[in-house]
Amino acid sequence: MSLNKDFNKQVKFMKECRFLSSRLAGLLCCFFLLEACSHPEDKKPNVIIFFTDDQGTLDAVCYGADDLFTPNIDRLGSTGIRFTKAYAHTVCCPSRAALLTGRHPQRSGIGDWTQNNPHDLEKGRNMPLDEVTIAEVLKDNGYRTALFGKWHLGASLENGPLEQGFDTFFGHRSGFIDNYFHYFLHGKGFHDLWSDNKEVFAPGTYFPSMMTEKAIEFIDASKNDPFFLYMAFNLPHYPEQPDSAFVAKNAGLEEPRRSYATVVSIVDDLIGQVMNKLEDLNLRENTLIIFMSDNGS
Repeated sequence: MSLNKDFNKQVKFMKECRFLSSRLAGLLCCFFLLEACSHPEDKKPNVIIFFTDDQGTLDAVCYGADDLFTPNIDRLGSTGIRFTKAYAHTVCCPSRAALLTGRHPQRSGIGDWTQNNPHDLEKGRNMPLDEVTIAEVLKDNGYRTALFGKWHLGASLENGPLEQGFDTFFGHRSGFIDNYFHYFLHGKGFHDLWSDNKEVFAPGTYFPSMMTEKAIEFIDASKNDPFFLYMAFNLPHYPEQPDSAFVAKNAGLEEPRRSYATVVSIVDDLIGQVMNKLEDLNLRENTLIIFMSDNGS
C-alpha cells in the first residue's frame, strides 16, 4: 500500500516527536496533530506558541519570581496547565529546530548557532528544506500559518519560514536585532527586518510592538479559519531595550535585574494583547496556547 505525500509528512513528524520525551512542546504538538487532523474543518482548534528568548526558568510570578510583573503569563498558568519539569535546549537555534520539527536538533544539522547576512553570497548553515515542520503539517490540513518574530534557523532566503510551511512571516532572520533600528549587532552588523522574503525598513519603530500588531491582524483575518500562530519574541534577550512602558514600575530594582524585569513585563503585556484579541473574537476556548522560553524552561 502506498502512502500519499501529506500522510507521509504527518507520520514522519509524529514518529520523530517520540524522541523528545523531555521536551514539552514536542509532545504537545504531537498530541495536537492527532487531535486537529481528526476534526471537521469548522471545529479544528487554533494553536498559538508564545516563545520568549532567554527568559529564565523561574522568571514569572506564577513560578515564584515575586519581583517581576507578569499578569498575563500568570493568567495562562492559572487557567491552564503549569509544567514544573519541562526542558529546552541551551542554545537558541537548536531549541527552535526541535520545537518546529519534533526532532533532536542534531538530526536536522542545527546543533549550534546559525548566523549569516541574508545578502551574503555564502549561505552559511540553514535548516534543510526536507525537514518537516509543524507549520507544514498543519498547512496541509487546512490551517493558515504565520510566524512573527525571530526565525534564526538560517538566513538564506531559500531556506526561510515561507519555505518551511508558513504562509506569512514578519521579523528578523538572525539571532537578535536593535529593537528600534533593526540591525544585527555583532561584528559590522547588518539590517535585518523582513516581511515574507522582502526586506523592509521602519527605523525608529519598536520591533516587539510591530510583530504583535501583525499577529493581531493575522488573528482577525483568520478568525473564520483554523490557524497556527508562532510568536517568537526577541525579548527578554539582549540588548534589553524597553519602550516607555514598565520602566517606572521596575525603577526600584537594582541592575541588572531592573532592565531585565522591564523587558519581561513588556513581553508579558504583548502576550496579553494577543490573548485579549482571542477573547474579543470568542476564540480563546478553541485555541491551544503554549508558552515557553527557548533556553531554560
